[in-house]
Amino acid sequence: MGFSLVELLVALAVTAVLMAAGLPSLRESSERVQMQAMAERWLLLLQEHKARAMESNKPKTVAVEYYNDQWTPPGWRFEHNFRSQAPLMFEGASGFARAGSISITATSLSIKIIISGLGRIRYCQSQGDRLAGMQPC
Repeated sequence: MGFSLVELLVALAVTAVLMAAGLPSLRESSERVQMQAMAERWLLLLQEHKARAMESNKPKTVAVEYYNDQWTPPGWRFEHNFRSQAPLMFEGASGFARAGSISITATSLSIKIIISGLGRIRYCQSQGDRLAGMQPC
C-alpha cells in the first residue's frame, strides 16, 4: 500500500510550513557567519599592512574603499573615518598608525574595527546578539 494523494499533500504542506519557519533563522545564522568572517578578514589585512610597514621601514597606506568594494555584501553599510587627505596608514619601523575606525553593519549586526595611534588593531561588536569571541564595544 502506498500513500494517498491527500496524505502526500498534507506531508508536503507540513514540510513547507516548517521550512518557511526556519528560513529567517537560517538567514540570520548565515549573516552572523559572514560578519564574523568579515571582522577576521579586516583584522588580518590590517595586521599584514602593519607588518609590511615595519619590515620595510616605510609607511604603508591601506586602500580602505578598495577593500570595501571587494568584500562588503550588497545591503550592508560600510563606514570609516579615513579620508583621501588622511588615509589609513601605518608608519615604518614603529608600526604607529593614523587612528580611526571602520564600521560594518548588516541587518541586525554591527562590528567596529578600531585602529589606535599606537598601531593596535582590534574589533568589537556594537550591535546585535554576541558573536563568538567578539567583545562588545
